[in-house]
Amino acid sequence: MTSLATRLRRTPLREWPTLELSVAEASAVYAGAFLLSAALGILRQALLNARFGLGPEAAAYYAAFRLPETVTTLIAGGALTNALVPVLLRAEVARGPHGGGDHAAARLVNRALTALLLLVTPLATLAAFTAPAFVRYLLAPGFDPATQALTATLTRIMLLEVLLVISEAALVALLVSRNQVLLPALAITLRNLTLIGGVLVAIAVPAVGIFGPTIGAILDALIQLAILTPGLRRRGYRPRFELALHDPELRAAARLLAPNAVSGAANYAGGVMDTAFASLTGVTAAVGALLNASLLVGLPVRLLGMAIGQATLPEAALLGLRGDQRALRRLLRRTLLMACGLATLAAAALLFLGRPLIALLFERGAFDQAAGDLTYGLLALYALGLPAYVATEIATRALIARHDARTPMLTNLAQLVGRAALCAALIGPLGPAAIPSAFALSSAAEAATLLLALRLHPRA
Repeated sequence: MTSLATRLRRTPLREWPTLELSVAEASAVYAGAFLLSAALGILRQALLNARFGLGPEAAAYYAAFRLPETVTTLIAGGALTNALVPVLLRAEVARGPHGGGDHAAARLVNRALTALLLLVTPLATLAAFTAPAFVRYLLAPGFDPATQALTATLTRIMLLEVLLVISEAALVALLVSRNQVLLPALAITLRNLTLIGGVLVAIAVPAVGIFGPTIGAILDALIQLAILTPGLRRRGYRPRFELALHDPELRAAARLLAPNAVSGAANYAGGVMDTAFASLTGVTAAVGALLNASLLVGLPVRLLGMAIGQATLPEAALLGLRGDQRALRRLLRRTLLMACGLATLAAAALLFLGRPLIALLFERGAFDQAAGDLTYGLLALYALGLPAYVATEIATRALIARHDARTPMLTNLAQLVGRAALCAALIGPLGPAAIPSAFALSSAAEAATLLLALRLHPRA
C-alpha cells in the first residue's frame, strides 16, 4: 500500500479513475473496500436489528432481500463482470495498443448491456406479477398471510435494484479489464450508505416502517452507477443502445455469461431454499438469525476470496492468452495457499470470538440475548466451511480466466442439489442448524471438485 499511496500522490487527481494497478495493489484496494463495506454492512445490520429485531417485519424484509442481495453479492464479487473481462482483454490484445481496443471494448459493453436488459426486464416484470404466489409457495411458505403479503410487496420494490446492479456489472468490467479498480472499489465501499439512511428514517418516523430501508436499497444502487461515471468517461465510454446478437465477441461473452447466469440463479435458489426451510421450522427468528450469521461469515469470504480472486483475474486471463501456463500455475498456487491459510485463521477467530462479537455489534433494542445465542449457533456452523468458501471463489475465477464457466456452473448446481438433500434430511433433528450445516458440507465438496477440475484442466 505504501507504493500505491506514493503513486496516488504523484498522479493528478483527474487521472485516478483510470490508474492501472498491479495485482498486489488491486488486492489491497479490494480488501480495503470490502472491509469498509462490511463495516457499513454491520452498522446497517445493527440498526435494522435495533429497530425491527427478528420479528415479522424483519423476516419479510430479509426474505424479500434475498434476490437483490444475491445479485449484489455476485456483482460485488464480480461473477457477472468476470464473464466479460476475459473477452474484453482478448478483444483489446487482438487489436494491439493502437488498434482501437478501447473503442472495441466500449462497443462490446454496450452490446452486452443491451442484451442483458432486454432479457432481464421482461423477467423482472413477470416476477413482479407472480410475487404473491412465489412468496406463498416457494420463498416463505411457513409465514402467516400478513407477513407473506408484506414480503411480496417488498420483493416487487426490490426488483428495480436488480436491473440497476446488472447494469453496473457490465460497466464495471470495462474498468476491471485494465485493473482500473479505484472507482469500482469505491462503489463497493459506499454500498449500504443510503440503506442506513433509510433505517434511520424508520427509527425517526416509525410509521415509515420497513419501507425505509427498502427504498434506501434502491438509492444505493443508483449511487453505485454514479460513482463509475468519471472512469467510464475517461475511457471514452458513452452508453448506447446497440443490439447486435450476431457479434462474435458478444457471443463469446455470452458463452461465459450464460453459465454465470445459471450459477446466479442457483445461488438465489439456495437463498430461497434456506428461507423456506427456516420458515418451516416454526422459528420466525431463524430467518433473521441466518442473515446475521451469513453477514459475519461473509466478511472474510469477501476479503480473502472475492478481493484476492478479483484482483488476480485480469493477470490470470492475460497469462492464459500468452500461453504462459507455468506462470499461471504459480500465480494460482500462491493465491490459493495464502487465501485458504488466512481463511482457516479467520474461521478459528469466528468460533472463539463470534459470541462476544455478536453481543457487541447487535444486542440492543429489539435484538435480545436469545437472538444473539441463536445467531452464534448458526455462525459457528457456517464458519467451519470458511476455507472451502474462499477456495471456491478463487478456483471459480481461475477457470473463468481460462474461458471455462461451464465447470463452475455444474459444480454450483451439484452443490445446490446436495445442499437441498442435506437440509431435508437434517431439518427434523437439527432445526435451523441444519441450514448452515448443509451449506458447509456441500461447499466443501464443491471446493474439492473445483480444485480437482483446475488441476486436470487441459490448459493448466
